[in-house]
Amino acid sequence: MLEDTVQVVCGAGGGLGEETAVAMAEHGATVVVNDLGVGVDGEGSDAEPAEETVERIEAGGGEAMAHFGDVTDLEYTEQLVADTVEEYGAVHGVSNFAGILRDSMVFNMDEAEFDAVVDVHLKGHFSVVRAVSAHWRERYKAEDGFDRQRSLTCVSSGVAAGNPGQANYSAAKAGVLGLMRTAARELHQYDVRVNALWPTALTRMTEDLPAMAGADEETMGPQLVPAAPVFLASEAAADVNGVTLAIAGGNVAVVSDPERERTLSKTVGEEGAWTAAEIDERWDDLTEGIETMRMSPGY
Repeated sequence: MLEDTVQVVCGAGGGLGEETAVAMAEHGATVVVNDLGVGVDGEGSDAEPAEETVERIEAGGGEAMAHFGDVTDLEYTEQLVADTVEEYGAVHGVSNFAGILRDSMVFNMDEAEFDAVVDVHLKGHFSVVRAVSAHWRERYKAEDGFDRQRSLTCVSSGVAAGNPGQANYSAAKAGVLGLMRTAARELHQYDVRVNALWPTALTRMTEDLPAMAGADEETMGPQLVPAAPVFLASEAAADVNGVTLAIAGGNVAVVSDPERERTLSKTVGEEGAWTAAEIDERWDDLTEGIETMRMSPGY
């Protein structure tokens, strides 16, 4: 599905990124493996994880190049794109799995814990999207179009919907979805489609989460996720744009965008603006049949 393409996979030194890089190579892509080799908390750095993924790809008969660096650094991501183009002549797709965790309840979370996670997940996505979209825009204009669409896959999470102990991660992953939707609207004119992946799998980042208790490698391992990013990067997904695709174990789903579920209207000029008392009076009409979060003992 990815023959004759060059795919950059960020955060591919382990977990979902590694499995995706390997799967893309198995589907015919030449893969550039980015990773900074940090711990789950973002500390340290090591070139070895990216190199090991490259070795795994090459052992399977594929072609790959390791690229060591920090995706939050705008100069680095520009260099990542430039080096890929210099080595292989083009970039056809980018998927960004780079991420860290620093979990804490919101009332205990310090500024450094919040900033570090948002920096890697959200700014890291902006940095990658900015660098490769600038390159694609310039090349599209110079060549008067592409022979095939380019693909950007941003990696979000179900935690974007909220999860106790992960306010920083939730905020960042929700932000990734907003970035993806805007980029999808801006870049389609240059034959670039931008989508989001919402994966769930048993990895070093999720193994200690209560929601993953009892999960096993066979039914929830990271090897079950790459079908989705491979599809999104391939020509099979031509014109698929601004979509969030969830995959977990044996389940694949399309995640809806935020939208108004029900609207009550007034003619402002004749009836005046809504008052708080009127909203209170009509609250049950506004929310009937809609599941909303409610406070409850022990929630």
